[in-house]
Amino acid sequence: MSNTNNELQGIRKLRLGLMILMVAGILNLAVTIPRFITPAPSIPSNITANNLNNTNIQQVFTQIASMEIGYFEESIILTSIVGVINIIGLIILRSGFNILSKTVSNEIGIGNIGIIVYIVSYPLIVIGLLLNLFGFLSVNFVEILASLPALFIAIILLIVGSILVGVGIYRVGREYSTNIVKVGGILIAIVIPAFIGSILSYIGLRNVKPITERAREVQIYSIGGGVIKGDGSAQILIYSSVSGSILSVKIEGMNIFTFKVNPATLQPGNNQINIQFDNVSNLVKGSTYIITLLVDVNGNAIEVKTYALYQP
Repeated sequence: MSNTNNELQGIRKLRLGLMILMVAGILNLAVTIPRFITPAPSIPSNITANNLNNTNIQQVFTQIASMEIGYFEESIILTSIVGVINIIGLIILRSGFNILSKTVSNEIGIGNIGIIVYIVSYPLIVIGLLLNLFGFLSVNFVEILASLPALFIAIILLIVGSILVGVGIYRVGREYSTNIVKVGGILIAIVIPAFIGSILSYIGLRNVKPITERAREVQIYSIGGGVIKGDGSAQILIYSSVSGSILSVKIEGMNIFTFKVNPATLQPGNNQINIQFDNVSNLVKGSTYIITLLVDVNGNAIEVKTYALYQP
């Protein structure tokens, strides 16, 4: 499979993973919102401040717990379903990160680490919720308190995982020069607006074009030869199909480098480039030399070679 096909597969997997995570986020909201609009359980009317004692306190707690158990069981079931969907999305997302870290930039691989951390938190969430449920069922404060460390660690892992995944998405946006994906990655890393970040990243990834495919569309080459004069100045004509920046120029085989180029930016079309070398005393009159320009196009370094005759 070619690099372009691998890239396309990686981008598709990132989009699919983000889409599944968005679905899980919507379901999670459907689980959470009803809880906030459901009236809180009240103290039974037969218990007043005058007849409140230990027995009544236990009775109050038992009645409140029994009302909460139905919701709690439902929450665990729905949370488990959302968790499974999340894990499926994360596994697909990890596959996309893995492909792009091999074909585009290994810095994208940080997203893999974030997803592993994220997935590890899910068993802890389930353990914490189950301990909570058993505590309510048995009216046991010890079991309820025992669930808190597991839930706390799970929350920390979720935050760390989300930050690393966000950094991975941001780096994908950076490599593809897509601002909307970079913004999405930042929002995911902030954690609270991660759902919005997933939406933005998904939208941004729909329009990216593989780097390997873009590279084939770039055409930069010299037109004719150039001339190097005795004062080190040289003129060459370069055609470019895209905008780019000239990073450096060297004369092959002579260890002569320079950063003095005017203009230093290539525009689509023909570009008359003026170069100034500092010391060309070692060049042989009438000899032809290879001049290599290092050009940056969207973060990709491209070498452009041309020939120049030394005429002092």
